[in-house]
Amino acid sequence: MDEPRNPTCALIQDLAEGPTYLGGSLSPGILREAFAILRAYQEVVVCLWAGDPLLAALPEGPYYEGAAIDFWDRSPAVDLGRLAVLPPGYSMRRIDRVLARAIDGFDYYVAMFGTAERAIRDMIGYCVMQGEAVVCQAVAAPLTRGVAEMGIETATAYRQRGLATAASAYVIRECEAQGYRTFWNSAQQNVASVALARRLGYWIEEPSAVLAWAVVA
Repeated sequence: MDEPRNPTCALIQDLAEGPTYLGGSLSPGILREAFAILRAYQEVVVCLWAGDPLLAALPEGPYYEGAAIDFWDRSPAVDLGRLAVLPPGYSMRRIDRVLARAIDGFDYYVAMFGTAERAIRDMIGYCVMQGEAVVCQAVAAPLTRGVAEMGIETATAYRQRGLATAASAYVIRECEAQGYRTFWNSAQQNVASVALARRLGYWIEEPSAVLAWAVVA
């Protein structure tokens, strides 16, 4: 930020390999200087709404340019109970202290929350099990200011079986019971994720531009 007591602009980097957040009247010169510093440590990823004036001020040379969609406001007309049905041979299990350490990407959630205990306590998640193996997971985290972000992953060999739909429905149902509004973010080219968001009842779609700059050794 330019002035700590009365800032007019700010740039915040997520140290857990997340995006860089931009706000205020950032000039091209400030952005070039800030990106040069950040890229010495990690990749810089920026997500901005389509048409944001900051897009024109970003440094040249991103190695990636794509698009994402945020999905909001799930329709209550979509019956989550109907979607939460698993095919035979699978079971659903809520993520607890034991299961948390078996899910993919748990280290990311530990970095997000600060400790493993806080991550387990403050996330809402369910796993689809085949025997004792986790084959699909759905997690809402972080949960803040009444909003919960969804994250879904299915093992490659178990896709297109309705497992992600069921696990997502379990998580969303619990979030909504606790008063949280969920949202879903997907790369525009991820056709399966976009279709799943729509199947779950999300009906407001907000596109954004996604750009990434590589680390400079």
